[in-house]
Amino acid sequence: MATLEAMEMKSQRLGNLDVLRGIVILAILIININYFSTPSLIRYNPLAYGDFSVLDQWVWLFEYGLVKQRFMTLLALLYGVGIMLFVGKYQKLGVSPTKPFVSRSLFLLLFGLAHAYLIWDGDILVAYALCGLIVFWLRNLGAVWLIGFGLTLSFGVVAPDIWNAIQAMVSPPATPDWWIPDATAAQQAASQKYNGSWWELTPGRVAAAWDRQSLDFIYFTLWRCSGLMMLGMGLWKVGALTSPQVLKHFSLWGLLLGLVISLGATWYLVDSGFSYSVFVGINSVGFYIGSIVLALGYLGFVMLWGKSSFLKPLQNLLAKAGRMAFTLYIMQSVICGIIFYGYGFDLFGQVSRSELWIYTVGIWGFQLLFVIVWFNYFKRGPLEGVWRKGYEWAAR
Repeated sequence: MATLEAMEMKSQRLGNLDVLRGIVILAILIININYFSTPSLIRYNPLAYGDFSVLDQWVWLFEYGLVKQRFMTLLALLYGVGIMLFVGKYQKLGVSPTKPFVSRSLFLLLFGLAHAYLIWDGDILVAYALCGLIVFWLRNLGAVWLIGFGLTLSFGVVAPDIWNAIQAMVSPPATPDWWIPDATAAQQAASQKYNGSWWELTPGRVAAAWDRQSLDFIYFTLWRCSGLMMLGMGLWKVGALTSPQVLKHFSLWGLLLGLVISLGATWYLVDSGFSYSVFVGINSVGFYIGSIVLALGYLGFVMLWGKSSFLKPLQNLLAKAGRMAFTLYIMQSVICGIIFYGYGFDLFGQVSRSELWIYTVGIWGFQLLFVIVWFNYFKRGPLEGVWRKGYEWAAR
C-alpha cells in the first residue's frame, strides 16, 4: 500500500510539472508570434509603428507587463528540474547519467541549430543545450548552493542595467533617431524585411541567429539561463516544488510582489510616453526583476492548482501538451513562418496586436487537437520520440 501511495504521489508530482510545462509552451506563443509578425521596435515602443488603438494598448500592457519573459523564465526553471529528474532516473538504474545526458544535449543542440538557421533566428534550444551542459556538472552541489548561485547569476546579469538606470535618472540620455522612426520609412522597412522566398530570407536569418548565439549568448543568455536552470535544480532538490506550504508562499508573495514590480515598471514607461530614458533606465530593471518574481508566483499558483481536482480535464489536456512541448515549440515556429513571412501568406506588419490573438488562439486550438489525437496512438510526441531514440542510441 505504501509503495502504491508513493507511486501515486510521484505520478502527481510529474503530472503537475507537465501541466506547468504545457501552460508555458502555449503561453510563449503570445510573445513569439509578435517576433514573427511585427518590427522589433514596437514590442518596446508601440508608438513607433502603425496605429495603437485603445484595444491594442490594453493588449500591449497585458503582454509586456504579465507575459513577456515570465514564461521563458519558467521554461528555463523547468529545464533545470528536468535535469534533476533525468539524473535521478539513471541513478535509480545504477547507471551513470553523464553519457546519456551529454548525448541528449548534443542532439538538442543539433535540433536547435536546424531550427535557428532553417526556420527562425529566435531559437532557444541552442542556449538550453549549452547551458544545460554547463549546469549538469554542478548537479551534486547542495540545494542551498544551487539556489544561491542561481539567484546570483539570474539577478547579477542586470547589474550593468542598474547602473545604467541610475545614470539615466541622473542624466537622461538623448533619444536616438531609431527609437521613433518616420512612420512611412518604418512601414517600408517592415514590409521588406521578411518579403521574399525562404532562400532570400536565409542570409538575414543566419546573421540574426549568429548574433543571438554569439555575443548575445556570451553577455546575457548564458548567465540568465544557467542561473535559472540552477534555481530550478535547487528548488527541486530542496523539495520546494512539492511542498504545499512553499508553493503557497510562492503563489502569494510571487504574485503580489511580481505584479507590483512588473505593472509598476510598465505603467511608468507608459506614463512617460514611452520615453527612451525611462525604457533603458528604471523600466528595464523593474521589467527584468519583475519577470523572475512573477514567474515564481505563476509557478506556485499552477503547481497548487495541479494538486486539486478543479478543472481536471483541462489539467489532463495541458499535461499532454507539456509532454509534447518540444514538438509544439517547433510547430509554432513553422506555422508562424508560413503565416507571416514572404514564402507563406506574407502578413508581416499587416496584423494589429489585438488581431494577433485570433491567430494565437487558432494555433492553440490546432495544437491541442493535435495533442489529443496523437496521444491516442503514441506514448511520446513525434520530435520527443526522435530525440530520445537518438540520444539513447548515441549513448550506447
